[in-house]
Amino acid sequence: MHYTMPSRILTGLLLPGIEAHVDGGIAALSPLVRTDPRDPFAAPVLSMAIASGHRRLSVILSTGGLSDETCKTLAGYAAWLERSVSMLLCIAFGMPVSVRVQTFAPDAVPGVSYIIDLSIVGGGFLRLVIPVEFFRLFLPFKFSGEDPQFIEEAIGAFFLESRACFPRIRALIDCLPPLDLEALFHALRVHGHLSAYQALLLLHAFPEYVDRIRAALPPALVREGLGIAAARCLRITRRDLVGGVYSVEEALHRLIMSADPPKYFKPFRELRAVILDLRLTRSLPCGELWSLCETAARDGYLYEALGLCGERTAAIALAGAPPSCVEALRSCVSGRTVEAIVFPAGCTAFGVTELSEARARFASTVRKAGMRRLSSGRTDIAFLLSRLAGPRDYDLLLVDAGWFLIATALKGVGGETRRRLLAGIVQPARFLVEDVLRGTVNPDILHDEPQVRRAGDELADRILSLYERGVIRFSR
Repeated sequence: MHYTMPSRILTGLLLPGIEAHVDGGIAALSPLVRTDPRDPFAAPVLSMAIASGHRRLSVILSTGGLSDETCKTLAGYAAWLERSVSMLLCIAFGMPVSVRVQTFAPDAVPGVSYIIDLSIVGGGFLRLVIPVEFFRLFLPFKFSGEDPQFIEEAIGAFFLESRACFPRIRALIDCLPPLDLEALFHALRVHGHLSAYQALLLLHAFPEYVDRIRAALPPALVREGLGIAAARCLRITRRDLVGGVYSVEEALHRLIMSADPPKYFKPFRELRAVILDLRLTRSLPCGELWSLCETAARDGYLYEALGLCGERTAAIALAGAPPSCVEALRSCVSGRTVEAIVFPAGCTAFGVTELSEARARFASTVRKAGMRRLSSGRTDIAFLLSRLAGPRDYDLLLVDAGWFLIATALKGVGGETRRRLLAGIVQPARFLVEDVLRGTVNPDILHDEPQVRRAGDELADRILSLYERGVIRFSR
């Protein structure tokens, strides 16, 4: 399949589950292309009216060369789109969004717009027509022009961020229909991520939505939350509220990004897969793999990395290696082995995806081999936390591990390392961690020594995994 990552992202946002509604599936996705007013407009199938606040725009789905039966199937796709796209846009961009789908569309989109063509196996195509206002509304970038390549780069940069698709619960409460909001809270509840105390905090945090939240929550949970407040004579502060809201948003993010998210989040699965692929392909900036290999050869662990990785993966990963990297290889393995790796027999045919995966896997193995050279006992949590390079790495760890695991692990860490980490993470999560450490969080959370030790071990494993994948960096 030929595609660009931005086109996959836009298709995942605006046409979730599209392959199930066309015979033969999607053969290719075109890059984003500015429309040419001289081109004949493809036959419209449906129009999505997207609204957020006072902003309004329309995205049109058109077809060419498809059977009448397939076009009828696509018209029946409208109800699914209306429900799914609003949730996807709301989660992806943190804004309240409503979507209304009509099975007719205007003859043309006024103003500047862009197209993505989806080529169908066996012939025919679908065409997404997206106005420039869509990108101006949702992407936090200033557009100096209307170059489609700039827009594609902006989409890639946005979804590479650690907090891409980190939900905003206010926006979801505002835009989701009652049954969908109830399903969202139910998904959190059954997975143990929505307590009575958190429900109480949501009611206090969003007084303008009290009726909507009450209607979506189980009545017993609301009563239990109110009972906690009365029994403990709780004085709920703004700090409690922002921390409570963040804890729900983080739980929701961990659910939707999990390997097997609840059925309610089925429309998000395709977008999740694209985001993970995007992060994989961008995990090694140009030239970083060669630099890693040269450093590993100089410090004496490239040979170990080659043994851990295997010759085929190494051969694919090192395809096109510059002379400096080849020389680094020669310094630690025989000339015959270098020839077998850099110029392998029968290993010339591989795709872009296989190359990206091999390079990411090889780089991970090199980093792992480097970490194994640390002396015994130097992978404890205090040491690893002290090695994190800065706030970006703290936030990446926070998103991956969650505030509660970090809070528990920090009970076993003292002094400057704890203060440095707390200063580097975002404020709502920092409030939660600080309150656990002080023992002031409501209701009280207690940990014994084995729990703290287990949390430290798990957090250390997560740090090592993030480092080996190239997600976070260590200071030197």
